[in-house]
Amino acid sequence: MKDKILLLCKRLDKFDIDKIETISEIEQSELLPILDELIKENKLKLNAGVYSFITNTQHQKKQKLPLFFQFHDKQTIDYIIRGFCADIEAKKMMVIFDTSKHVTNKFYQYLRIAIYENQLKELKKLFEKNPKIPQERIYMNTKAYLYLYNHKLYVSEKYLASKDSKKHTDDERLEIKNIYLRSYRKVLSRSFEHKFYLHLAEELWKYGKEFNERNHTINKILFD
Repeated sequence: MKDKILLLCKRLDKFDIDKIETISEIEQSELLPILDELIKENKLKLNAGVYSFITNTQHQKKQKLPLFFQFHDKQTIDYIIRGFCADIEAKKMMVIFDTSKHVTNKFYQYLRIAIYENQLKELKKLFEKNPKIPQERIYMNTKAYLYLYNHKLYVSEKYLASKDSKKHTDDERLEIKNIYLRSYRKVLSRSFEHKFYLHLAEELWKYGKEFNERNHTINKILFD
């Protein structure tokens, strides 16, 4: 119960005893000892009847995971990440791991965002040293910009501009075409119109990786 109360305190940020009692539906007689314990642990502070959640400044410096991660236990999150790495569709996860389609889709979408942003960060560093004019691809009125560096294809939702940008070579354009078509076919087969660039980044990231490498890498992106 203590962990659930702490999560609720974090969500509320500032509150009085009546507010948390109403929301939690827990009697004050049970709440007060837990709140007192959290104050002693320096997780809450109390001033003039108002409780405030104390933010860990060190944790703030790290990448924050979405709040919905905190409402699922470690085993459930691990199952969902494994399902994503094994290409298990959300509706099948409902049967195999007893997770709702909504929850699985929410996690899957965040994993795609994490993958996309991680490769975009790498792309921007490479682009800064050697700017290139992207190859453009359009799917269902959604445009994606492709850049090739060291035989690795990167995708960006936005056009990266530089006055020093140079065209990809003919060999690079051919390589872009081949890599893109390989991943595009899988995206196309799933009819991913919404956030096309995220699904493309996912397939580019997954290609050539066995399950264990995918699982290790995504955990490193999320939690390191």
